Parts: sequence; structure tokens; C-alpha cells
Amino acid sequence: MKKTYFPIVVLFLILLPVSCGTETDENRGVTNIKMREKIIAAAEAWVNTQLDNPQKAVSELGIIAINDQYVRYVIDPTAIVAGHIDDDRKTDAIITLYVFRDQFQTVSQQLILLGSPGNEFSLAGAIESDMKIISVKNGIITADVPEHSRDTPLFNCPSCWEVVTFRFTMGELVRQDD
Repeated sequence: MKKTYFPIVVLFLILLPVSCGTETDENRGVTNIKMREKIIAAAEAWVNTQLDNPQKAVSELGIIAINDQYVRYVIDPTAIVAGHIDDDRKTDAIITLYVFRDQFQTVSQQLILLGSPGNEFSLAGAIESDMKIISVKNGIITADVPEHSRDTPLFNCPSCWEVVTFRFTMGELVRQDD
């Protein structure tokens, strides 16, 4: 009976360091909890500068809503994609914010946050676009981009989106030609 457990214990001990190793799995854009908190704090700080009298509410699921009397920004912690955007090899991130006026979503914004010493994040750019970030890897940002603007009936057409690659250069997303 003891011989049956021995290989399982050895396998567990081998896999444990591999699964707990890095802060970011760049292939999937997954971040650890501490890094995620710093990214959210940077996003909250930026949102607070955009509003006159910010009021913050957090749902049971961790969705953060910060609003004043005119605009509401929604920060979804699951909408963080981490990877390497610039050349310094520190982990960077893009977080998507959803912007509402009254009860209607007006646009989405992507905050591009570059990693700095001490695993802090500084805002490098805020891009207004309804794109959905798919991945960030080796300086290439891959996103699903709508072909039609939000104010047209074809905006929600599932086949009217295209996958586009970008590079973040001098504060702007520059589309890459394939």
C-alpha cells in the first residue's frame, strides 16, 4: 500500500515548484493576486482623476464601479491582460474599463500600464476603443476589433469583428501589417 502513494507524492513534489513559479504566464496573460491589486490600484487612481467627486462601490464578485453624477467607470479585475509591451522585460498590463453615461455604455477604454521597479505600474496611455484585448506577448498586442462603430446596428454583429495586432509606440497603438 505504501508503494502506491510514493510515486504520487514524488510527482506532486516535482509539479509544485513548476506551478508556483512565475508572476505572469505570458501565454495566457495571467497575473498573481499582488500584481493584479497593483494594476487595479493604478486604474482606480487614473479613474479618480477623470471624475469630480468619485464614489466607489465594489460588488460581491469584485467588480469595481467608480462614478460621479455624470459618468460611471467599471473596472473588471478579469479584464486584465499582462505581458511584455515595451523592451524592458518587466511585466506590463492592459486593463479594460467600461464607461457608462446614464445607463448606456458609451465606449471602452484600455489603460496601458508599464511595469516599473518594485512591481509598480505607471500609466503609459489611455486608448478609447471597443476592442477586446486577446493577448500581450513580446511587444505584440492582439485584439478583437469591431468593424463598425458602437452607434450602428452592426456593432454587435459577431462576424463583424477582426483580429488585429498592434505595437505600443510613443504613446499610441500602431497597427501591424501582417
